[in-house]
Amino acid sequence: MNKEEKIREMVKFSTDPLSFLRYVRIQEPGELALRYELWPHLVEFYRALERFKFIDVIKAKQVGISWSLAITALREVMTIPGWSVLEISKGMIEAQELLAKSRVVYENLPEWIKEIPEYREPRPNSSEQFGFERLGSIIQAFPSTESSGIGKTVGRVIHDEADFHEFYLTNLGHTKATVADSPERRLVAVSTIDTSKQDSDFQRHWKAAEGSGYPEAGSNNFKALFYGVFSRPDRDEQFYQQLVRENEQTPWVVKRNYPRTPEEALSPIAAASCFKKSVLEQMWNNSIEPEVRQNSIYILRPPAVGTQYTAGADVGGGGGLDYSVLTIVGRWGLMSEVAAVIYSNTIGTDVFAFEVDKLCREYFNPLLVVDNIGIGRAVIDKLVQLGYPNLYFSELERRKKNISRREAGWSLTRPNKRELLVKLVERLNNGSLVTRFKPMIKELMEYQWVQDYPKPTGRTHGDTVISLMLASGVLDRLKQPEEAHMFVRGRKIW
Repeated sequence: MNKEEKIREMVKFSTDPLSFLRYVRIQEPGELALRYELWPHLVEFYRALERFKFIDVIKAKQVGISWSLAITALREVMTIPGWSVLEISKGMIEAQELLAKSRVVYENLPEWIKEIPEYREPRPNSSEQFGFERLGSIIQAFPSTESSGIGKTVGRVIHDEADFHEFYLTNLGHTKATVADSPERRLVAVSTIDTSKQDSDFQRHWKAAEGSGYPEAGSNNFKALFYGVFSRPDRDEQFYQQLVRENEQTPWVVKRNYPRTPEEALSPIAAASCFKKSVLEQMWNNSIEPEVRQNSIYILRPPAVGTQYTAGADVGGGGGLDYSVLTIVGRWGLMSEVAAVIYSNTIGTDVFAFEVDKLCREYFNPLLVVDNIGIGRAVIDKLVQLGYPNLYFSELERRKKNISRREAGWSLTRPNKRELLVKLVERLNNGSLVTRFKPMIKELMEYQWVQDYPKPTGRTHGDTVISLMLASGVLDRLKQPEEAHMFVRGRKIW
């Protein structure tokens, strides 16, 4: 090309993002300069990056979105003087990897482009910054920390793997402000789904974006996009089923990296769930709106003669964070069901203990188990002071003197918690224990096996599940009630 043709070509780059792609080469394993494939969904994505100011994207793995963002960042700093791109990823290594993609694209551009004086020597050119000094343009990479994005004035912000950001909403608040003042500036948040979380900040934000298909869609000013496993034209059902077979023991890998639909990606029950999906769905469908007392006491089944009860209490701080929860479970025959719940994150320990004592007495003084680690001790002491007649005591043995002693409550250590959870899993999955309390069912949905240990993965800390575990853990201690009978003149008639 002569000089005029080169100038015309460079003008095209600045106005049409797709015209730049004919010169793009990328790297993949085994390929140092692979010709860039413009799949149909990527055409849509490039157009969306130009059209929409704010975008949320849920994507499957290896559908070309990260390369598209890297190419867009490079094209913009090459064609817009003074332009800057801020890339925030879950860690510094991940942020550097995204920036490195832009450098790869630059290094594989035709020599005639790199010989243009403005592009001849990129500066700065490090693992954290890449730009063109003569144009005053730059790409910067940052990890997701509380301060990322503060005080930056940028043209485009990229939140990469946003669902894995520890401070996503904090970062979003900072970066959204940096692009709000100008119609040319843009922000995009992109991620696969972190299956260790349910109802995360990013997931809720995507649901609230225009076009998500969820009831809350359109409540923020973002555009929701989804690119699933079949976005690539070389993937079909056979490809997907092969993934399923290869990950038979780790099905959450498929769910996280290769969702077929937004609903599948955002399913409230992860493949690593502690509890059966079908069981939780049935309980959710059978959930009820219980009788509510004092805004925190929920009656699902009134006390009934002939029903045996146990109760478990998990104690929160009462400052608007962790919840204090009492769960009363009733058992008749082989079936057990949650009968009543106290559920509040605002009441203090003394008030909670008073309400626990009062409600448990209403349910015929069930065996009451309280977590005695930390703040739970205060509730136990108050219950003792109130004279609750059926408080659980654990048997301990002092090793040195071999003296047995009793201690009120249950020490919910890590091994004890796992043991109780395994028992609860068995009862819920075989249908012998049910609950119709929606907040509890939701928290059950969020409990997952993380490195072979049960953990809550939602916004709550699983407080209702812990109280249910405690109540369930002592169900076996209940003795079968003697059958009623009648004698007439010394003869048993029934």
